[in-house]
Amino acid sequence: MIRLLLISGGTISLVLGIIGIFIPVLPTTPFMILSAGLYVKSSPALYNRIMTGRLTSRYMTPSAGRRAGITAIIIMWSMIILTAFFVVNSTWLLILLLVVGATGTVFKIRYFFSKKHKQITGNH
Repeated sequence: MIRLLLISGGTISLVLGIIGIFIPVLPTTPFMILSAGLYVKSSPALYNRIMTGRLTSRYMTPSAGRRAGITAIIIMWSMIILTAFFVVNSTWLLILLLVVGATGTVFKIRYFFSKKHKQITGNH
C-alpha cells in the first residue's frame, strides 16, 4: 500500500515537473528531485528511468539542484518583501514574517546545498 502511494506521489510530482518545463512559473527541478526521492524508496526501475531519461536527467545534476535552491530563495524573499511593504501593518507580524523567511532560507540552504541532496540525485 505504501509503495503504491510513493509511486503515485512520484508520478504526480513528475508530471508537475514536466509541465514546469513548459510553464516558467512552475518549478521543474524540485518536482523532479521529489519524484526521484519517492521512486528511490518504492521502485528502483522508475528511479533509474528518471535518472537516465532524456528529458529528466538534466534536472538531476547537483548544479540543477543548486539553481533550484537559489531560485526558490529569491522567489521566497521577493514575496516576503512585497508582503512586508504592501500588506503588513503591524510590527509583530513583520517580525514573524522575517523569522519565517529566515527559517525557510536556512531550510532551503540545508536541503539544496547539502551532501544528502547530492546522494538523492545520485551525484557525489
